[in-house]
Amino acid sequence: MKKNKTLFCILISFIIIITTGCIGFSDPISRGISRGIGRAVSERAENEAYRRTAPKEKLPPPRSANWGNFMAMQARIVFTYAFSAGGLWLGKVDYTPGEWAKFEINTDSNDILEMERAFLKVDEKGNVWWRISWIEGEDTWLYETLISPSGSLLRLRAKDADGNEGEIPVSGEQIYYPPQEVTKESIEGATVGKASLKTKAGVFNCDHVVYMAVYGQGNVEWWISTEIPGGIAQYQIVDKGEVLWKCTVIAKGKGATTVLGSF
Repeated sequence: MKKNKTLFCILISFIIIITTGCIGFSDPISRGISRGIGRAVSERAENEAYRRTAPKEKLPPPRSANWGNFMAMQARIVFTYAFSAGGLWLGKVDYTPGEWAKFEINTDSNDILEMERAFLKVDEKGNVWWRISWIEGEDTWLYETLISPSGSLLRLRAKDADGNEGEIPVSGEQIYYPPQEVTKESIEGATVGKASLKTKAGVFNCDHVVYMAVYGQGNVEWWISTEIPGGIAQYQIVDKGEVLWKCTVIAKGKGATTVLGSF
């Protein structure tokens, strides 16, 4: 694994800088994380920070405290991308157990990554298991997490790009932030029209929804479709007419289950 090159390794440095207050940016993600929000994302400022602070050392040893902290802090970023944009998630269709959707993320710095969001199981208490995979080239980072009906993270298991895996302690420190609930009336009011969206997963009939960004300037745009698990075909953040990052569905399916022995 190219530890000094992967965008995912670089993510951790940016989080450390923001949360310790060493530097500050005016972009949405820096304000969000520093306030404990960790939601809206501005890729331009992130990527510049990544390139300046990329760690050169190897990953912490597996099953060590440092490894767990490292993976937990990266999970914050992964879950930000996977579960919300601008603090929102507008999908009109719920996942059913076993359903998954894979997305391609494109940034204004021409980075291309993949992310898979899979709904694994509902347990007897109503808690839900999710699997989130983050893929960059040949490197895959994988998380399986148990979330309560109220949105609290209860368990977290992880596997890094070297194949090391383990249970991550879950305490009062926030790793996952539930997206804001948006009313049906609000979505209807923000719908600007219908669109036929062509993706690698097929062509989908969508409602095009546009909101002003909650935690920064610009707009958060959504293409909502009932034909996709979760109901989202594409979402992006746009500032001053420029797409800062875009997340588009490229595949979908059924049959997902734990690969980390989480249940």
